[in-house]
Amino acid sequence: MDAKSPKVLPPLRIVICPWLAFGHMLPYLELAERLASRGHRVSYVSTPRNLARLPPRRHAVDLVALQLPRVEGLPEGAESTNDVPGDRLKPLWEAFDGLAAPFTEFLSAACAGDEVSRPDWILVDTFHHWAPAVAAAHRVPCAMLQPSAATIAAWAFGARDRAELGAASIFEQLTTVEEPPAGMPRYEWDGDAALFTPVGTSGMWIARRITLTLEGCAITAMRSCPEWELHAFSHAAALLGKPLVPLGLLPPSPDGGRGAGMNRDDATVRWLDAQPPKSVVYVALGSEVPLRVELVHDRAGSWARARRDTIPLGAEEA
Repeated sequence: MDAKSPKVLPPLRIVICPWLAFGHMLPYLELAERLASRGHRVSYVSTPRNLARLPPRRHAVDLVALQLPRVEGLPEGAESTNDVPGDRLKPLWEAFDGLAAPFTEFLSAACAGDEVSRPDWILVDTFHHWAPAVAAAHRVPCAMLQPSAATIAAWAFGARDRAELGAASIFEQLTTVEEPPAGMPRYEWDGDAALFTPVGTSGMWIARRITLTLEGCAITAMRSCPEWELHAFSHAAALLGKPLVPLGLLPPSPDGGRGAGMNRDDATVRWLDAQPPKSVVYVALGSEVPLRVELVHDRAGSWARARRDTIPLGAEEA
């Protein structure tokens, strides 16, 4: 090898653990595949039913199934927020806390093997307050993944003058105040009220879980980038008080996570292919927003009437 040639580093073994919601699992799967495409060995940890519902993968990612403990009040087969009404998530949080034991067993087995199987990094979601301690016990560095910049950015804007206090102090302060910080919209503040309600067997509120996860991690990573959120990203970095790695927006692959030509015979795809150009409006309501059929029809009818009333006859062809 030429002395001036750059040193080729060996591939990493990376473990990714998303929260039990598809709004977290899908972008983290995209991250896992991008890492795998660069030659790294990636283990993607979730529950059996969640793993079975993931889209086909384009690159080799090890899927690690951890059995979700059964708790009272959790419907049979429910393993994600998509399976439980939004106001009845407490049993899911309790079951999630119970994942600490099987995760410990998984990591212990991985670290007991050779250097190839031993993880170099563990990337956990914001709520995995039990994971950093397990990682530290096995001397594996841990990073906290923030799937969206929205919440952190809102707090960062509101607390940018107090950023030197650190994220933990600010989260704890927010539990004792009744008004949103300066710069945070009221709707954002009201929507975040659940962050300060105790959930799960630990009795901790969500904000406390985030604090503990952050404290136990060496670095943080965010599904954002300075080019997309210039000011918010810099404020979030100051607020978190630890190195912040931008992951980019992690959009789905152009084929939607499917192999070339897959699902071409699907009825929905055939219908879309048959429509004239620019005749279909796509509305994304998030990964887990179920709508009743009558509500879908009502919205579609309202849009059609508005389009008819605002566009003069023949204007589209003009």
